[in-house]
Amino acid sequence: MATDIVPELNAQIAESFENRIESDRQLRRIGNRVRDGTATLVDAHDYAERVGEDLSAALQQVIVPSALPNETLFYNIALRTVVPALRNNYNLVNLTAAAIQKILDTKANIGLNAVTADFPQGRVNGLVNKMTDTSIGIEQALTWLGEPIVNNSEAFFDDFVQANATFRRQSGMRATITRNVAPGCCEWCANIAGTYEYGTEPKDIYRRHEFCRCTVTYQSGRQSQNVWSKKMWQSTPEELAARRNITMPKIQVRR
Repeated sequence: MATDIVPELNAQIAESFENRIESDRQLRRIGNRVRDGTATLVDAHDYAERVGEDLSAALQQVIVPSALPNETLFYNIALRTVVPALRNNYNLVNLTAAAIQKILDTKANIGLNAVTADFPQGRVNGLVNKMTDTSIGIEQALTWLGEPIVNNSEAFFDDFVQANATFRRQSGMRATITRNVAPGCCEWCANIAGTYEYGTEPKDIYRRHEFCRCTVTYQSGRQSQNVWSKKMWQSTPEELAARRNITMPKIQVRR
């Protein structure tokens, strides 16, 4: 009977990832801002990006040809290593984003909790299918452990933004969606950048291509600002009343 290598691979991935997290100065700075109450949703995006980079590095360190049977990344191995690792990142990203949202809401005197988007199982399964495609060689298969891992980690935060903007708008609050470009962004990203009232944003505002580092955030509250009109919004008494007795569901994000 062949030895099951997955438990050992997972142990090595966890150890490498934890070591990288503990020594990551950028994550430490973000953690300090969360603790002192100065963190913003941009920090939450940066956290998602950075833990994605750390996970990618850990996966690439451990899942190498010499560690795999016949130097092949089989579906069963990828499914039982990559998916749990990404689910862990999903949890970390959502916990951090929710903690930062709580900071912002406390300052704005908003008594809602953050909601969580469903884990994008289909999107993650699609990644596993791509890296285990039998028509590609091992070198190409392992490239899927690079940038696509970071991209998926960032997308967890994008899903958080979309879910919470939707939930708060449904709760009677005003909301805006903002996409800020990263330095040297492509023309496609530049064309959809900006701040939009919820419901008027481009349908692709949450999408990101490979190596995209643009930031998508939202703003909601009793008072927010549309940067195009410079008009300040003030919630009505009816909107404020609607925020009481609100349940906190998970929201399914559609892409």
